[in-house]
This record gives sequence, structure tokens and C-alpha cells, in this order.
Amino acid sequence: MRSFLGVSFVLLCIVGCNDGLSVSTNTDNVCSEIAKVSCHNVYQCCTEGEIESYLNVDQPRTEPQCQEDITRRCHRAIAQLDEAIAAKRVKFDSSTMNRCLDALIAPSDSCATVETEVPWEAACMESAWVGLVPDGSQCFNTFECASKDSICAPNQTCVAKARTGEPCGQFGCASGNFCSSTTGAPTCQPQLPEGSLCQSTTQCQTKLFCDLASPMPTCSSAKEGGATCTSNPGCKSGDCLPGTCAGSTTQCTSNFTCGRRCTNNGVTCNTDSTCGNGTCSTTTTTMCNNTGLTCPIGEFCVFPQRCQQVECSGRVCSLSQNVVDYCTEARVDPSDLPLL
Repeated sequence: MRSFLGVSFVLLCIVGCNDGLSVSTNTDNVCSEIAKVSCHNVYQCCTEGEIESYLNVDQPRTEPQCQEDITRRCHRAIAQLDEAIAAKRVKFDSSTMNRCLDALIAPSDSCATVETEVPWEAACMESAWVGLVPDGSQCFNTFECASKDSICAPNQTCVAKARTGEPCGQFGCASGNFCSSTTGAPTCQPQLPEGSLCQSTTQCQTKLFCDLASPMPTCSSAKEGGATCTSNPGCKSGDCLPGTCAGSTTQCTSNFTCGRRCTNNGVTCNTDSTCGNGTCSTTTTTMCNNTGLTCPIGEFCVFPQRCQQVECSGRVCSLSQNVVDYCTEARVDPSDLPLL
């Protein structure tokens, strides 16, 4: 149950206006408590059409009926978890669930807000269902494994992912590692710190990204709003605002979008020869073109005017803001939620 309380679980709980709603979950009532929070806020914030769409009905329903519907959906969605709890392969952590549901209840009169961070992101990061099966013991789903770095293998046994220095294997590497083949056979190696050369973000430590827009891609930290940027991943907001091409008002997202221009006349070009004739490298009074055929054998054509890449400047990170609309962002049928 690694991702059930991540984004997918957040989608289950439509939240809105808090008027003192309290949450107290346990193994038996978790679905009804989810339904209580979800339906309470739906009826506080959403239109009739949005409510009917959420419940997948074409007739008005009351809030108690909403709770009945969502509770049924939830029970179907977590049937595997209930079975695993009964078999003592999983336990339920009510405090984790309570923190998540409490965070999902928006402040009073706030059905839509602008936030620097999604209010429930941190509180709902961890799953409330905790695996109890040790490595080497029988399992039926990966969420039953006690270690976050284990997986329920095809032979229905919890197996640890490869550690540092071990062959990557079919189940991948444990957290904090990536699969590297730089030394020969692929092995798991520690993720790279900030400033290290990289080829992909999976190679970088948590909260770092591989800045592929840089001439020498390195593991880098995302920047705050207003800072100069070269790509969307380079911003905490995930949004690098366009800049302008040097010498014009044309918007750009990278140097590549600005193209190349001649240094002497600003004409669009592909090669130096587009910008005018050159002279032979040794007999410098002899004119030549891009083919160099007019130069004596062993010489090459030198072009005084260059075709240079136009710089895209002024790109900055947008402010880290999220428009949180509780009636349009967070609707899903619980039966569609993944359990892994």
C-alpha cells in the first residue's frame, strides 16, 4: 500500500469548508470516516451538478446517502487490505490516517484557495496501512512487506531490493540508490549529491533533479520563484516562465528556440558561410565560400562573420502557488484507486 495515501488517495477525499468536523478512525470505521469527510465537504462547497457527477448519479441525493455510497465504494476498494489485516499481514495506523483526513478539511469558507503547497501533501504522504511480512515470508501484495525496500516477488515471498554494490536485478535498487553500469555489469550505487554530473534525475539524491538543460548536466536543487532558470524541473513551482531572445521581443523557452543569426547583419543562418564569403587560411587574400574549393590544396576557408546561437535570457521561476479547487480537482471512484 505504498501509494494508496499519495495522490490517488487524495483524489478520493473531496474537502471544503471546515465547521468543526472531527475525525477518529480505526480498522472498522475507516471507510465511514473517509465518507464523512468527503461528503460533508462536498455538500458544503460543490454544486448539485458536481455532487451528482461525483456520485455518478442523475438524481439529487442527500448527504447521508452520499456517505452510504462512498462507504460502499471504499469497502470495495480496500477489500484486499481488509483481508490482509485479518490475516495479520498488515496493520492499520489510525494516527497516520487521522492526520491525513484532518489536513483534507479546508479552512472555513475556503472552497478554493491559493496555496504555496498543497495543504494535504505532507500529511498524506505515508500510507496508514503498514506491512508486517518480513523478507523471506509469504505475501500476496507488496504492501504487505514490512520493508519499503522490499517487493512481493512472483513466488509470493517478500524479497529485498538490491543494496549498494549488489547487481541491480529484476526488482531494482533500494531507496537511495540507482542502477549504474559505468563500471561494467549493472550494480546499485548511491544516488549522487548536488553538483555531481548526471544523465537522469533517478541518479540524483532526493529533492534534486538532473539539469539536462545545462551544458554539463549536474544534480541540482530546484529554485525559488524569481530565480533564473533553464527548465521547468529547475523550479520549485515546476514552472520556468519564458524569456526573450536577445535583440528581439520574441518569447523563448530555450536558446534552441531562438535559432542562430549572423553577427554582422542579424540574418538567420545555419552556418558561418551564410553570413558572407571568407578568405583562405594561408593565402589570406584569396576569397572563398563554404565549399573551400577556391583555396589551394591544404588550406581551408576562414569566415570573419560568424553564425552564432542567439541567447534566450530573462527566464525566471514562477512563484510556487497552487490553485486548490476542492470541487474540481479531487473526484474519483474509490474502486479505481490502485492498492499498490
